[in-house]
Amino acid sequence: MVMKLGSLITATLPLLALAACGEESTPAEDAADVAQVREIHDNPPPVPVDPERISYNDIEKNNLFGAGCGFAPANSLSVIALAQPENGYLKLKGEIIHLSPDKGGAELPMSSWQNYAGEKFAFELKQLPGEGEESGVESTSWPGALTITNAKDQTVYQAEGTLQCGA
Repeated sequence: MVMKLGSLITATLPLLALAACGEESTPAEDAADVAQVREIHDNPPPVPVDPERISYNDIEKNNLFGAGCGFAPANSLSVIALAQPENGYLKLKGEIIHLSPDKGGAELPMSSWQNYAGEKFAFELKQLPGEGEESGVESTSWPGALTITNAKDQTVYQAEGTLQCGA
């Protein structure tokens, strides 16, 4: 056992000597390093989400009927966000997420709102510049954009597409 301990000490001493030969760090550098590690720990990078299509079955099952706006990403007809006068909805990992409107913010057509927030996520729907065109008996479509953020206000999804509002 003594032989193994002596070998371990002999092997470790050169490593300690190498570490001692390096430049000494200042307390400010040490504090900056600690702050950087804490920042990474306290604010990990955002984990992207992949919003799913809110199907007619989802609307029926969760009673999501009513006037408002829906967002479909470019090259898709699938609505992935619903904005209604009193509620907003996303579907993430098979679950319908309920969000509340920010009624102090910008209003969209059909008494829906630009911003909705929940416990873990929030979304912002924007009506982009451009002419709206009738897309049904009681609906109009515009260019739009959707941004979803997490509870730390980090962007986890962003897309442009179509904002369709109607009854």
